[in-house]
Amino acid sequence: MKKKVFMYGLCLLGTLCTLSAKEKKGQLLYKDAKVPVEQRVEDLLSRMTLEEKVLQLNQYTLGRNTNVNNIGEAVKEIPAEIGSLIYFDRTPNLRNHMQKKAVEESRLGIPVLFGYDAIHGFRTIYPISLGQACSWNPELVEQACAVSAQEARMSGVDWTFSPMIDVARDPRWGRVAEGYGEDPYTNGVFAAASVRGYQGDDLSAEDRIAACLKHYVGYGASEAGRDYVYTEISGQTLWDTYLLPYEMGVKAGAATLMSSFNDISGVPGSANHYIMTEVLKERWGHEALLYPIGEPLSN
Repeated sequence: MKKKVFMYGLCLLGTLCTLSAKEKKGQLLYKDAKVPVEQRVEDLLSRMTLEEKVLQLNQYTLGRNTNVNNIGEAVKEIPAEIGSLIYFDRTPNLRNHMQKKAVEESRLGIPVLFGYDAIHGFRTIYPISLGQACSWNPELVEQACAVSAQEARMSGVDWTFSPMIDVARDPRWGRVAEGYGEDPYTNGVFAAASVRGYQGDDLSAEDRIAACLKHYVGYGASEAGRDYVYTEISGQTLWDTYLLPYEMGVKAGAATLMSSFNDISGVPGSANHYIMTEVLKERWGHEALLYPIGEPLSN
């Protein structure tokens, strides 16, 4: 046992010496692509101030009605340390200006994530998700999402806020058309197909983007079909009806999830420890990004 501890300590010391040598040469650990991601993240977090961490958790919009002859003014309004942007432009020009600002003008040079709602297509437009579900053809939907990913990535988008897999059973609700209908399993099958289409086998590939399962969870149960309001969901209904599509999407490898606009029996979806931590992280083992929505707290 003592020998094992000694060997572990020796290896750790050797690693620290190597990392220290790299720092002396001007190679910051978190910028070294050869170092495991976990170590790079820990190193970067240790260097960040509280303000920088808060800005990384903020999201602005960019590209809506932007004058192409005045890109500099649009970019000037956004902090260089911002974490992500909802990107409405369809060309990489504006993105490149913003990314250059983030990398060169912020203290740590953290790149920005660019997201967009490529729900049923980006440049090539496909049927709405409800129509896709009527095809009963998840393989075809996977192909459509792969094309959307390629088109979006070529335009500067890294991340799509799709698929929406809210089980919807009240026709009064205005967002029924964005999901795959009333059946939990059907939503789950198309969720997995969408994730495979957007992300492929290698999310770092140049023609792939990160998927985002939304809205986690119970958004389709909004009282009387009104948007952004109260939901009353029992524990059994939560598991039997609303959680299954997300579990299937997570198992398919979804890179991100977006929290819901509604509360669940009085607890906001974006601050619900049970669904965010106990279910998503601990039970399903999801370790990627959870994208919280602020509206439930103000509602």
